[in-house]
Amino acid sequence: MRRFSVIATAVAGAIGLTLGSTAVAEQPGARLTERYLNLHQCVFVGSGGHYTNVQPNTANTAFNTGTNVSNTPDTVLSCGPGGGGWRAAPANSAVKAFDLTAGRYLNVHQCVYFSAGQHYTAVLPNTPNVNFNTGTNVSNTADTKLNCGPGGGGWRLLLANSAVESFDLADNRYLNLHQCVWTSSGQYYMGLLPNTPNANFNTGTNASRAADTTLNCRPGGGGWALDHINSAYHPLGS
Repeated sequence: MRRFSVIATAVAGAIGLTLGSTAVAEQPGARLTERYLNLHQCVFVGSGGHYTNVQPNTANTAFNTGTNVSNTPDTVLSCGPGGGGWRAAPANSAVKAFDLTAGRYLNVHQCVYFSAGQHYTAVLPNTPNVNFNTGTNVSNTADTKLNCGPGGGGWRLLLANSAVESFDLADNRYLNLHQCVWTSSGQYYMGLLPNTPNANFNTGTNASRAADTTLNCRPGGGGWALDHINSAYHPLGS
């Protein structure tokens, strides 16, 4: 797959950052102290199809997002400018402030759509392009059924790469978000979840009392290779 032309030439891996106050020792019963998970979904389009990014800390900084945890809900989408022929796709981009006091579980729905060799990954429920929205929510109930819009315009849901995972935040200090991007023949595919049927493309995203220190991505396959410069892990919490 052709790289973005704005990508830096040397990358050893992904950079991990911890948001909020300085991390403290692990404690029983600890949980995220910030009220909101502000998840920014930034989608870019170019000759390589669609590329979705939710992380603020990839090595490819021109495509980074404003995802954070805070006691203030974000209301304005924050996306890098893109470049190298890639431009923002506002219809598929959005920010959602998830109120973590509203329930025990963060239910993340990853919906992947496919059209003519292109893959488009969506995780948010509130983009303008409503046919591609997901059921991601905070609830006291763990979701067990995937909720994805029907797609359209030649795009269909790809169930092998789609899944729902419920992250229990009641007794964990961090949401360790792993974004893994694979590349093949000029196309990009982004995955966030650890439990899709297509196991070779799963990630290490988890809820834990400890902050992860390394990126966890499966190896891909079928001609798809991990693209380190657009992949990153981010421990969200304090």
